[in-house]
Amino acid sequence: MKSLYKEETRSHQLALVILTPPGVLPPPFPPKATPTYAQAVAPPAKGKKGRQAKASASASSVAVASGQVFTKSPPPLPQAVRRFFASRTTFEPHPEAPKIAAHFPDIAASVLREANCSLPLFFTCTVNDKGSVSLLGTDLHTPAFAYTPYFAPLTSSLNKAFPVGNSPWDLFKPALNETQLLIHSVPLAFLPSDDAQLFPSLHESIRDARGVSILSARYLNPDPESRNQKSASSVVVTVAPPDAFAILPSINLFSRKRRVEQMFSSSKNSQCKKCWKFGHIPTRCPSTLPICPFCSLSHTKAEHRCPNPSCPKGGNLRPVLACCPSSVGWCANCQEEHSPRIRDCPSRPKTTPETPELRSRQTQDSMDLAEDQAGPSTILPSAPSAAPRTPSAPVLPRDAPPPRQRAQRTITITDLAPRESGDESLDSDSSEGSAH
Repeated sequence: MKSLYKEETRSHQLALVILTPPGVLPPPFPPKATPTYAQAVAPPAKGKKGRQAKASASASSVAVASGQVFTKSPPPLPQAVRRFFASRTTFEPHPEAPKIAAHFPDIAASVLREANCSLPLFFTCTVNDKGSVSLLGTDLHTPAFAYTPYFAPLTSSLNKAFPVGNSPWDLFKPALNETQLLIHSVPLAFLPSDDAQLFPSLHESIRDARGVSILSARYLNPDPESRNQKSASSVVVTVAPPDAFAILPSINLFSRKRRVEQMFSSSKNSQCKKCWKFGHIPTRCPSTLPICPFCSLSHTKAEHRCPNPSCPKGGNLRPVLACCPSSVGWCANCQEEHSPRIRDCPSRPKTTPETPELRSRQTQDSMDLAEDQAGPSTILPSAPSAAPRTPSAPVLPRDAPPPRQRAQRTITITDLAPRESGDESLDSDSSEGSAH
């Protein structure tokens, strides 16, 4: 049957060639009909027709055949990347702050329109208690540094439209105007020993390598004695946010490729939003699994549910802290029944007047200092303490019920005993020493 069908098809083609006038090509076979997008995404029917529909083209092939290309849109930029501001010469509130917030977006749009700016012209304006004016772009994919060529006319229009007195506004600048980058394993033989000469040396080398002008430079390890005992060290450079992508993830310095990564800083009071421990940030968290801030188990906050199917606060349907006795809060730091996010947690590092929580000069870098420090870290000897004393059992009233014990979590009386003042001062000194 197949051979007979082939012969008939061939004879039909020969007949078309013979009957076709000279110089005229035979008519082509009709093209195969391309299914529509709705037909391609429709579920297959049951039976024999279902098998035929399964063999049809997929939705993506139909989209490509019809000339429609579906691409995923880029993620929206955060507000900090879309905001730029102008601060006053002296920080003082402006008497017409509500009027500025209401009318300056229209003034800014008019200035950009006169300058033939092709960027979006819609903004929201805010004025803080120090007189700084901030503009936030409503377009989710336009960064603030894209408006850099128009910062001068925008500042001029702001100073002309509203009274400034003796404190005019300075030039507009992006909110994120600095990015710290860490350059690893830079040979100290090619770097100046004087910290003040580090910036001129690296500024010229980085500009020649990538055409980027750095704003500042410093050593990651501030101690010159321990730094000089190594053959290489890490340096921290500050650049504008758009220039960071030109240096990451590596740069050629002194004829060798050096690894570069973004710099993150933290202090002993920084709390990680992944494991809820203190002293680091989520980007440098050593934990591989997230910790729930409600129950301290290995799941995220969104996945937290109460095991009680009839929870009175609906904790079995959504995450609720301490919704019922079946789901009490638990802190992984101090092992008590509360969330690790509260400020009254006993394990939260104490803030003293000598070591404020937001001290900028003594902020501990979250990067690993092992490659820049010489030798193992020094451990301070502990203060002599008296021999441990066996605590006596507390005496309970005759009619009082026994104390409630939490399953699989025990707290001894020695753990709850207050620390002596000498131990607390020793810990604070050692923690400050490790930060440096």
